[in-house]
Amino acid sequence: MKLVQDWRRAWRWLSVQIAVLAGSLEVAMMAFPTVKDWLSDEASHVIGLVFVSAIVLGRLVDQKKPDAPVSS
Repeated sequence: MKLVQDWRRAWRWLSVQIAVLAGSLEVAMMAFPTVKDWLSDEASHVIGLVFVSAIVLGRLVDQKKPDAPVSS
């Protein structure tokens, strides 16, 4: 196993940003138990599924900036 070539730029990747957002939401739910009171188990599973799907889609998207057009 080895790191991807541009691992230092990982914070810019959409998949990493979505994963951080999902993790932050989990921490917020642990810190504020009242959120769990009004959010059903089914709804939290659906939210988790949406985040996981978004992470996969974010990883599949080509995130390289297009080359600047060559002017003559």
